Parts: sequence; C-alpha cells; structure tokens
Amino acid sequence: MELAEPSPRPLAKRDAAALIGVIAILTGESMLGRLDPELAARVAARLAREGLIAEPATDRALQLALSDLVERLRYSLGEYATPPLPVRFDDAD
Repeated sequence: MELAEPSPRPLAKRDAAALIGVIAILTGESMLGRLDPELAARVAARLAREGLIAEPATDRALQLALSDLVERLRYSLGEYATPPLPVRFDDAD
C-alpha cells in the first residue's frame, strides 16, 4: 500500500482520539471473537474500498488493517516523527 496523500484539512485531536478508541474497540472485539460477522464483513468491505485491505479478508487481516489505521491516526496526532509502515496484506495470513 502506498502512503496516501494528506487530507487538505487537519483532523481535530479529539476526533482522532475518539476514532482511535472506536477502532480499538472493534479490534478488541474481533480478537476476542465477539465482533458480529456481518459487521466485520461490512467494515472489511469499507476498508477494501479505500485500498486498506484485500478482499476476501480474514479476521486477522481485518485486525491488522485496523491496527494500521490506528497507527496512522497516532501519526496524525504527532505521536510519531515519521509515518508508520503498513503491514503487508500477505503478512496477515
């Protein structure tokens, strides 16, 4: 996956923090096997439309894609000096 072009407008810190929390909940529920399969498929399909995950997605691939998304949000908050490298799709299997 290529590094995406930055957004023309910054995301508010509290919005990024809230999104990190929501994604962490989704990831945790998936890791515990408690994420509804239909919801997981919808989330994976949405990430696939943005090129963030390959379809069909395994549970592990979804978890890694969500984790990558959190890392990019953390970068946008200034927690990292350089953009994080994504996990390759084939690493997720």
